Amino acid sequence: MWRSYLWCAVLLASAPLCAESLLLTGQIASIKAQKMSVPKAGDAWRYQVQWLMAEGDVAKVGQSVVIFDKSQVANQIEQLQAALLRVNAEEKSSANQLQAAVLQAEFNEKQARLNREKAALDAAIPVDFIAAKDYADHQFALLKADAELEKMQQALDDAHQSLRGNLHKLAIDKRKAEVELAKALKDLDSLDLKAALEGPVIYAQVTNQDRKVQVGDTVQIGQHVVTIPAMEDLQITAFVNEVDIDKLALGTSAELRLDADLTQPFQAKISQISRQGVVLPGWGQSVWFEVALSITEPVLKLQPGMSVQIQIEVS
Repeated sequence: MWRSYLWCAVLLASAPLCAESLLLTGQIASIKAQKMSVPKAGDAWRYQVQWLMAEGDVAKVGQSVVIFDKSQVANQIEQLQAALLRVNAEEKSSANQLQAAVLQAEFNEKQARLNREKAALDAAIPVDFIAAKDYADHQFALLKADAELEKMQQALDDAHQSLRGNLHKLAIDKRKAEVELAKALKDLDSLDLKAALEGPVIYAQVTNQDRKVQVGDTVQIGQHVVTIPAMEDLQITAFVNEVDIDKLALGTSAELRLDADLTQPFQAKISQISRQGVVLPGWGQSVWFEVALSITEPVLKLQPGMSVQIQIEVS
């Protein structure tokens, strides 16, 4: 009897410490994904979701996925188009008026030059051939013609400068109107979010609410609304409580089962452990650490967004 007791003690002493199973809930995710957020468009800081591609549908590259209400930006575009038409009309009208002023100044300058040439011919007649009074009148007329010519030349220079200055200002106004219109058109296009890669549409969770984004929601600039994960380079992400995080190590194996099919287990290994914990809304006050697992064997029919059960053996 003592021998059997001794044998049992030896067995207990030599047995390894019992392993503990850590059970987690995770999700299939893609290493490469496109996150769609509310763009900065126009003067507004909130926009209404007008249309969403159905969640779970696979978006093709270039397809519209989210469309926000465009009415405010569209109204702004109408105003900017009207402003550009006014600037163009003003440019043409002012250019015609200024060109007419230049032509008139050129005519006046030419007329003054001809008058000066005539006065110069009269003033060149020697005093010996005409009366002294006539000679004096001719000299005075030449001085007046010189002054008038100088005045008309200055007026012509002023007309040219006015033409150049006003056309330059009008060109600036026109360019400003064109830039503002181009920006508004770009803003309008930015309210139609398109897929940059092929993948299933996954709606974002609404902050502090137990639901996802939906049509009719008013969302603010920068708010996450949709994610499109790529269909390749898949991994599993899960959150581990601060109590258990020190039990995990890179390379630790895990057994996974899809919630949609619990009969087919597959294997993965921990590939990344976050160093910074977060408090998750609705998960209490505990700190959670994100863990990524890479799939070590091919599994059919895996898609981003699928939920999985994870079992990790820890000591």
